Amino acid sequence: MKNLVTLFFIVIVATAVKAQVSFTANTPGSVPVYSNHFLYGTNTGYYPTWTDNTIANIAAGNVALGVRGAGAKTLRPSLPESFLETWGYNIRVAEFQHYASLGIQDNTVFLGLPASAAHKDNASYGGCADASNLFSNMYEPIWDGGANGTPVNENNYYALYVYKTVSIYKDYVKFWEILNEPDLDNGVNGWKASGQAGNWWDNDPTPCELVNIKAPVEHYVRLLRISYEVIKTVDPTAYVTTGGIGYPAFLDAILRNTDNPVDGSVNATYPLTGGAYFDCLSFHKYPLYDLQYWDNGIGAVAYKRHSDAAAEAFINQRTEMQAVLNTHGYNGSTYPQKVFICTETNLPRKQFGNFIGGDESQRNYYAKILVEAQKNNILQIYAYAIGEGAVYSVATDPYQTMGFYKALSGIGPDANGGAYLQEYTDEGIVNKTCSDILYGYRYDAARTAAMNLPATIGGGAFKNAVDDYVYVLWAKTATDQSEVATATYSFPAAMMVAPQLDKREWNFSQTLSTSNTASNTVALTGSPIYLSQQFSLVNIDKKDSINNPAQYQFAYSVYPNPAVTSINVRLELKQRQQLSLKLFAATGQLAAVIAPAKNYEKGVNTVQYTIPAALSSGVYYLQLEGGQKQLVKKIMITH
Repeated sequence: MKNLVTLFFIVIVATAVKAQVSFTANTPGSVPVYSNHFLYGTNTGYYPTWTDNTIANIAAGNVALGVRGAGAKTLRPSLPESFLETWGYNIRVAEFQHYASLGIQDNTVFLGLPASAAHKDNASYGGCADASNLFSNMYEPIWDGGANGTPVNENNYYALYVYKTVSIYKDYVKFWEILNEPDLDNGVNGWKASGQAGNWWDNDPTPCELVNIKAPVEHYVRLLRISYEVIKTVDPTAYVTTGGIGYPAFLDAILRNTDNPVDGSVNATYPLTGGAYFDCLSFHKYPLYDLQYWDNGIGAVAYKRHSDAAAEAFINQRTEMQAVLNTHGYNGSTYPQKVFICTETNLPRKQFGNFIGGDESQRNYYAKILVEAQKNNILQIYAYAIGEGAVYSVATDPYQTMGFYKALSGIGPDANGGAYLQEYTDEGIVNKTCSDILYGYRYDAARTAAMNLPATIGGGAFKNAVDDYVYVLWAKTATDQSEVATATYSFPAAMMVAPQLDKREWNFSQTLSTSNTASNTVALTGSPIYLSQQFSLVNIDKKDSINNPAQYQFAYSVYPNPAVTSINVRLELKQRQQLSLKLFAATGQLAAVIAPAKNYEKGVNTVQYTIPAALSSGVYYLQLEGGQKQLVKKIMITH
């Protein structure tokens, strides 16, 4: 039996060694294609009386417990070596399984710092008084051929930590962030332009400037290299990401340096610069720092503290990062393009000093970046944070008033149970509304271009798998410290949008209210609205539709489509309902009354209707109407 076990172990190790990664992020086709939908995420954080599982319940919702959640589809927890070495590497498997049971997917995990002084690099670099925060033995060989039970070299503490962690959690994690904010410098030099004293474009960051790592940038590139080789060997479908960086200049430093500890130069041992060792760029953005500028007209600092300026700053960060990548060849031609995620962003809902702050600006900003991110190929956004860090009235800094929920500490269920007493912020309502409506839809650039949006209107078109569209629109804000904006939009006739559209506001996930608007006179404000020719029940919580039956009295489908002489209408009614069925031409004119108002019974009704022979072939809109509710479907008639 012992010999069989030994043989099994040898086979496993040999297989693992044989599978050792043989490519880098510079290799054509090396960046995995991301086929999932855009995911709405949140950081988890720590709040006394809350467990990881109960936090997940209020993030994603738990139908069995009657917890509605905030629409999160993915989470960003941490798995630091210090925690795993103390409690065991399997300590969070049950929690990740719970996340999966809630529909949480493709999580991002950021890897952490050493567990003990024995694993910590206690050397100081660059004249810094502080010792490095990174791992010792990082420059030991990464692999040892299975000499001590794993394919990695056990003396390379970081390689072993990554190997063990990814091997256990790979089924639940899609993005592995390499440390959190390695470029944090407390605003000293990272922001400076080339030519300014101490800038990072012309000089490498000093170890003392890099507050979180206290090490040379070459050491961070070494972390990326070890991470890439180990993670891609264990799970080639995973993404290795930067650790939520904030400065394009730091990205440039990564891309121009190798992991050569002497000077970052290229040689046979250190042949590639940092871009070869990550395939996803994770960034952080807090636009409250970007909303002031020097106005020569008044000879003073001026401000643009409104949600559209903040959303623009968010996208500018992605654009600037891409420009740096392009400079170093990561443009899809020389080397594969990187994919993007944002693992921290927000605005405060309380104003501190001259910074932006307020419920309305926060919720509008978040609603807008959820749209703009998808328009700019950002795969996921994670809010900072799930809950606010302090009670609003006593909060002392902006970060304490960011979250989907008001202050959580001390009010939630603990491991022994208890009531869920969390209270949404407006931002949490906005995230749930957008997630409930748009999850499963993909941004449609061509349809958005056809909308011909003027410069004063923001938004876009989103399409699901059966070619149903949802349009998100808002009037762009332009006044400092004001979210007031108005505009009227008309869908171009060539788009053949239904004359009447269903409309849902930012707080739909709470009100469950759907109204109607004419497609040629859509009134807009600074808060995004969601429009559809027919909103279905698919993305609505079952609990909501049960508890609010008046809001969802009927739904229907039509077949065949295209139709020739008749159509079948399948009605799904929540209660007995009087309905009529009308056919409108693409121009908006009433073409025919297919069925006058009559009562239909609760449940499923399937009725066949004859198409008037006098109607010419073409596109029409079939409108089912009952009370104040109208549902419209586009059909094609071909005689």
